[in-house]
Amino acid sequence: METLLRILKYLLSRRWFSIPLALFLGGYWLTSCCTVYIGPAEVGMRQVHFGSGSGIHKVPLRTGTHLVIPNYERVHVYPTDLQALNRSATPSEHSQSGSTSGPVVIQTADSYKVSVDATILYRIQDPHRVITTIGPGKMYEQTVVMPRSDYILRKALGELTAEEFYQGDKRLKQTKLATDLLRTEFGETGIELVKILIRQFSYDKAYQHQIEQRKIQDQTVLKNRAESAAAREDAHKREIISIGQAAVQVAREKGASEVAQLISDANLYQRTKAAEGDLLVKSAQAQGTELENRALEGAGAQAMVGQKLADLMKGVRVIIVPSTGQGSTNPLNMSELLHQFEVK
Repeated sequence: METLLRILKYLLSRRWFSIPLALFLGGYWLTSCCTVYIGPAEVGMRQVHFGSGSGIHKVPLRTGTHLVIPNYERVHVYPTDLQALNRSATPSEHSQSGSTSGPVVIQTADSYKVSVDATILYRIQDPHRVITTIGPGKMYEQTVVMPRSDYILRKALGELTAEEFYQGDKRLKQTKLATDLLRTEFGETGIELVKILIRQFSYDKAYQHQIEQRKIQDQTVLKNRAESAAAREDAHKREIISIGQAAVQVAREKGASEVAQLISDANLYQRTKAAEGDLLVKSAQAQGTELENRALEGAGAQAMVGQKLADLMKGVRVIIVPSTGQGSTNPLNMSELLHQFEVK
């Protein structure tokens, strides 16, 4: 150690070493104390402590390195990207980038306590208003974001009963109400509220068990009602099927009866028409016979008989008849022969 001190003392006594060292230390001091760097997602607000331009300047400083005179002015740096405030009792739910706090404890309308894990997303919209109405640094988190979000959430969600926390539509309605109220509160200080996320909630263990048992009972009642309704619908279905099958059987029997009636009517019609046809044929035959009889009774009937007799006799070569005595016939006497046949 003594050797190192001797070497350092020796070097400081030499000008070629002390001058560069002094320049280096002076540059380092100027860089660290007289400049400030503003990142891409940041904005700076210049504050002058005295003189004609004292106060907070409205024009913000953008990304880059800016010269600052020590003890005369100061630059307050604010983030411009999305910020998150996580409210949760579970360490794994805490974000490493945002601020964290315990859960929001809600006193419900029916005097039960509910622990709510929530995330408030926001960004600094007007840094000049933030620093003039709230103060420098992270004061906006401790004096505005945390207390006002806690108050608004307890107020809006506290209008729900413990049972209504399970009803998503009502819970979302009150969350939207809290968002609207908190957006107005934040806007007055230059902070923009982006979103309120209700991640999960939990009751006291005793009440949680009570609610679970009640839910089981409710589900059992609903299950029994559903089974009863299903049984009624099944009986109604069987009744409809039975009625339908009876209607089908009646329709079939009616159809078979109508078919038999149609076949009977067709057979009757066929028999009727056949009888009428037979009657017409027999009537025509009777009329023909009658006409023939009339024709034979007329003047030309005897000539027809004679003609038929002559035709009959054409094939006869020998005929033996008595030529003397009673009933005798002379075949050579045609007049007498015709007279015997009563042909005039």
